[in-house]
Amino acid sequence: MNIHTPISKVLLHWRVIFLLMTIGLAFLAASLGLRDLLHDARIRNVVLEGDLKYLNKEQLHEELSHQFTGQFLKSTLGQIIKQVENHPWIADASVRRIWPDTLVVHITEQRPVAIYNDTQYLGQSGDLFEPPKSIVEKLPKLYGSLSEIIDIYSHFAVFRDRLIDFGQVVSVTRGLDQGWIVILDRGIKLRLGCDDILGRLSRARDVMANLGQPHLKYLKEIDARYDNGVAITWETTND
Repeated sequence: MNIHTPISKVLLHWRVIFLLMTIGLAFLAASLGLRDLLHDARIRNVVLEGDLKYLNKEQLHEELSHQFTGQFLKSTLGQIIKQVENHPWIADASVRRIWPDTLVVHITEQRPVAIYNDTQYLGQSGDLFEPPKSIVEKLPKLYGSLSEIIDIYSHFAVFRDRLIDFGQVVSVTRGLDQGWIVILDRGIKLRLGCDDILGRLSRARDVMANLGQPHLKYLKEIDARYDNGVAITWETTND
């Protein structure tokens, strides 16, 4: 250092260095303190939101409270969402933190629209799921390959709408060889084959309309797998 440098400049130089060091130490201490504060901020309350029909809200709230009460930073929000969505009856979940100690979990419950291959439920979103217990309400039964789920449900919706005058569609099967089979709640089976499905469905409808209600109760099956006309099978009676 130049011996001719004024003492006041030297003192100013060291004061600046000391100030910067002080600021740095303060920032480090604050960071460490904030980190410790975040780690020590525990989740003490879990709030459950969502319109639940199949799940027991009180029981689910108890399970979530037991699972997530503790140190918040042990799990990210994304990890928490994945854990919640592992439940078979939960289709979607979102999580938010209300500082300092509350975790809000919003649940979108599965809404089953059909039973698929007698073993799984088809959800409203198009996914299959297996709840631990079966449900009481009656649902249509769909049968087919796993690769054709959406196509089969789409056909079911068409059959349901076009056959509503003759009964409820309780079963739809897409077979590999014999094609589409539709069963109504009154026991009538419609065989529609693999081709010209809507045309064959229309012919089956015309037959049932012409028979009228008094004769429909004796109708067992309509086989519409023909280019011109249908084959009819009647219930056997003791009359």
